[in-house]
Order: sequence, then structure tokens, then C-alpha cells
Amino acid sequence: MKLLLIFLLTLSLYADHDGKKEHQLSKDLSYLELSHDQKERIKGILKQYRVDLKGFREFKEKMKDQKENALLQESVNEDDLQKLNQAINQKATMIETHFLVQMHAILTPEQRQKFAQNLEEWEVE
Repeated sequence: MKLLLIFLLTLSLYADHDGKKEHQLSKDLSYLELSHDQKERIKGILKQYRVDLKGFREFKEKMKDQKENALLQESVNEDDLQKLNQAINQKATMIETHFLVQMHAILTPEQRQKFAQNLEEWEVE
């Protein structure tokens, strides 16, 4: 049991290969008192969530570059900047929503209540 918790903890942490400090997905899910089956299913969800977050950060960086380029021009179009910001927000919302729907499907009502109290940990930024 302890080994599985350590594995989940390790799985939920990751570091950027450029030496930058990265966000932590979750330090501990033991408060949810997951069954063995739930732990196995959540491992896959967390793995995909990390992949999605990495893709999001790359996408967000590209959008930031586009905003910077727009600001370097003689004139800037407000609608273009809004579209870039909306694209970032839409992608973040999609990733977060997909993750939360998957977690909801696995957790019991009692676990959902505990999980909801820690929802800020899972916000995509």
C-alpha cells in the first residue's frame, strides 16, 4: 500500500528538463482512500493529464510569442489579441474539464466531496 502511494506521488510530480521548476499535480491522493481499482485507473488519467499539461504549456508559449509579435507591429488589433487569449483559455478549460469528468466517473460521492475541496490543485494555468 505504501509503495503504491509513493508511486502515485512520484507519478504526480514531474520536472522540466530545462531545469525550471514545474507545477506539482498533486502531492497526495491518500485522503481519498482509493480502492486498488481506482488507483490503477487514476494512474492512467494522471499520466494523460501530465501529457495534456505539457502540450498546453507549449501551446501557451506559442500564443505568448504571437502576442509579443503583435505588440511589436506598428498597430495592434484588439480582436486579434482577444482571440489569442480566448484560444489559451479555451484549451485550458478543455483539459481541465476532461480531467475532472474522468475523475468524477471513478470517485464515489464521498470521494468527490473530498476531491472538490482540493479543486484548486487541478486548475490548468
